[in-house]
Amino acid sequence: MKDLKEHIDDVQRKCSYYFKNTDLLLQAFTRKSYSAEHGGENNEVLEFLGDRVLDFYVTKVIAERYGFFKSQTDTYDEQEDNDEYCIKAHRNEQDFTELKKEIVSNANLAKRIEELGFKSMMYLGQSDIDNKVWTQEKVKADLFEAILGAIAIDSDWDPDELQNSVEFMLQIDDQLHDVEDGMDELKENLTQDNAVSTLKELAESGRCSIPQYDIPDEQVYDDGEYWWSCTCYVRSWSIQKTALSKSKKSAKRYAAYLVLCDFFGIEPEEE
Repeated sequence: MKDLKEHIDDVQRKCSYYFKNTDLLLQAFTRKSYSAEHGGENNEVLEFLGDRVLDFYVTKVIAERYGFFKSQTDTYDEQEDNDEYCIKAHRNEQDFTELKKEIVSNANLAKRIEELGFKSMMYLGQSDIDNKVWTQEKVKADLFEAILGAIAIDSDWDPDELQNSVEFMLQIDDQLHDVEDGMDELKENLTQDNAVSTLKELAESGRCSIPQYDIPDEQVYDDGEYWWSCTCYVRSWSIQKTALSKSKKSAKRYAAYLVLCDFFGIEPEEE
């Protein structure tokens, strides 16, 4: 194990924050087992604070990068549309809950502690040494959060310092998936079942106009059977497709799928 006091400047540089009270940084690296044997405070309270800091600022960064008002999109109609707030979808989901969970997960925080080289600088009591706790994911994640808690106290909760440290320590640009250029992923994951939601997602993120669906009240007779018909039209792409199916829902789904297949240039599968 390394003595943190001998590497404190390097640690502060890697946190992108220089402490006025370096005792707080030492506390962030101090496990309860060590303080029980040697006295002083441990990092549990700082970890609690850092957990809240991490959750808030990761959410804030996501909102700043991928949130938008409908008035900012090319498809906004000032006369017809409300100026609502939206966030671009991720992996065909309606929000960024899973992405945020991924970024703040113990696995990801532990990985960053490894990459920063901090795990070998913790102050450990004998029980922790015997159990080799520095190898445990949760212990390393707790250290990450405790460092943020220490920065919060030392900076008097300075929002700029906190957001900078969160982004810098997480290397958040590498963590965030490229939502803007995620068309290949949407194309690869396209199915008939997710076609309506995928088309809605593209419209909400400003990549196409809002799809228009026309489902007549009467069924149509074709090839000896009655079918429900649905026409899907995306004005900004100049694409219109009509589908026939046994239910209104499936007709709408397949019409959206045909539009997307045309847009992506792929051969549609039969319903």
